[in-house]
Amino acid sequence: DWFGVQCTNDDVVELKLANNNVSGTVALSGDCLGKLNIFDLSQNLIQKIDSNIGLLENLSVLDLSGNLLQNISSDLSTMTDLIELDLSRNNISGSISDELSAMTNLGKLNLTYNDLTGISSSIVALKKLRSFEMYHNENMGRIPLEVIDFLQNLLTKDEQKISEKLRSFVTNSDQDYFVRSMPNQVFEWIVDRSSRFVLDDKSLSQQYCTSMLFHSSNGKYWSNKTNWLESRDECDWYGVQCPNDDVVELKLANNNVSGTVALSGDCLGKLNLFDLSQNSIQKIDSNIGLLENLTVLDLSGNKLENIPSQLGLLTKLSFLWLHENPNLAGRIPSEVAKLMMRNDKINASETILSNVPVSRSTIFEYGTSQFRAFNDILYRYRMQQDEIKLNSTYLVYRSQPTSPVAQLTSPICYPAFPVLVQLDLPVAQLLVYQYILMTLYFATNGDSWRRNEHWLTSVNPWDNVACNEYEEVTGLDMRLNNVDGTLPKELGDLTKLTYLNLESNSLHGSIVSEIGQLTNLELIYLHDNAFTGSIPSELGLLTGLTSLDLHSKTLSGPIPKELGQLTNLEYLYLHENNLDGTIPSALCNNSGCALCNNSFGIDIVIDCLQVEECACCDCY
Repeated sequence: DWFGVQCTNDDVVELKLANNNVSGTVALSGDCLGKLNIFDLSQNLIQKIDSNIGLLENLSVLDLSGNLLQNISSDLSTMTDLIELDLSRNNISGSISDELSAMTNLGKLNLTYNDLTGISSSIVALKKLRSFEMYHNENMGRIPLEVIDFLQNLLTKDEQKISEKLRSFVTNSDQDYFVRSMPNQVFEWIVDRSSRFVLDDKSLSQQYCTSMLFHSSNGKYWSNKTNWLESRDECDWYGVQCPNDDVVELKLANNNVSGTVALSGDCLGKLNLFDLSQNSIQKIDSNIGLLENLTVLDLSGNKLENIPSQLGLLTKLSFLWLHENPNLAGRIPSEVAKLMMRNDKINASETILSNVPVSRSTIFEYGTSQFRAFNDILYRYRMQQDEIKLNSTYLVYRSQPTSPVAQLTSPICYPAFPVLVQLDLPVAQLLVYQYILMTLYFATNGDSWRRNEHWLTSVNPWDNVACNEYEEVTGLDMRLNNVDGTLPKELGDLTKLTYLNLESNSLHGSIVSEIGQLTNLELIYLHDNAFTGSIPSELGLLTGLTSLDLHSKTLSGPIPKELGQLTNLEYLYLHENNLDGTIPSALCNNSGCALCNNSFGIDIVIDCLQVEECACCDCY
């Protein structure tokens, strides 16, 4: 009368406790259930099976699916009368053990949705096996051929016919039927498909591969799936282009493609262009490395978590776009980095690294502003088809202000009469300028700037940027622009820069010491941000500096003595910080300031409660 217990002639013959919150260890005492025939413990929280389960000598059906088991107990091998064994949807890892081969009466075995890594050839001893499933074991190694041949015999005649065809011209397809996530579903579909349509070998293999892509990437939710898996000809499916009946292009951009992009072997061997941009893809299957004729692969704008090193096998790949994947982190596989450099038709990587060596450690690291800038340059190169056109008149309009102060107090990008000069810088130098500005854009959330008109384009002036008559970048005016992030070290390679205004934004982190390389700087305004740390001593190298404003409430530490080298300084604002120490006495000897409030020729404002007073300082 107990729940789940069924008896015949007062013998317990069935125990059905599925989905009943059974947990812990299933323990049995000896052979007191010797007549038990069916034992269903599926959909519970069982972690371990007691060794005495092997004493259930009359058991024919054992269902342990949907539990928390971590291994296959060797004691199961003594259950020689067992006909059905279901261990699916557990946490079983390692190889399928040889002991299972002793279960000679086993007719049905289910090991799907585990973490198995191998299978022994001894399983072929199960001569009565009629159903064996082990798909969704993603880390399964190669299955021995004798096991493949054995498992093929479990298929129907129609299935065997299709299977033999696929095995003959689709690499790894025999592995996929039994191991991977989707191929069982895909295989069943292609078998049914072949029963309804006459498909030649090419169409059979192409439909098999494209249908796998459809299922693995949640095709039923695609924005446009017109004709997919429905019309007889795969070349009629949305996004598929087929000159001479070969699938050469797959264009599925902005189509709600998600999950995993899985391909089966090399059955799309003629594929030339694969556009998956602006979707929600999380993973790319390693078999993508078998697309030997692929030249264009666009994975930008997705949710990728990693990039398979097998991309490095695509020796013909000329364009690989990975930008706008915020979940990518860490170093790009060396194989992929080498591929990108090998197919960099404009030598952008070589040009950048030789002129901006500070990027060497980050240009091939996911998610960095340097990686994003490099990818963006290559992307626009592809869009222009031939060579990047980086004439600096595309970057900025140039005005001719009368003084550095006028440059900061008047519009620098849209003057009434822009001056466009004919002298062009070498393309390499212009590429470097563009790369450095892009690192600033990506490092400081450029999409959210108040003024970012034409940035990341090559056909219009870039807002906030100024150049001289030689087309060299000389000024950045980013004040009150919602610039939010950290300053990239690459700014130190804008060596012609004469003024830098980043006041009243949300910059944080340290003031990068590389600013000390900008020896042409005359004006620096970094106040009203959230910089932390100390004032870099390298600022003392900027001997042409006339104005330095760092008041921000967040800087700390001593005032660098190197600031005493700034003999041309007229304005120095260090107040509203947590600084200590002294103002270098050499600064008080400056005499070039006609508008200063004291007789020493320099206007210095400090926090006198923290910084030792000096004769030429104004207290705040």
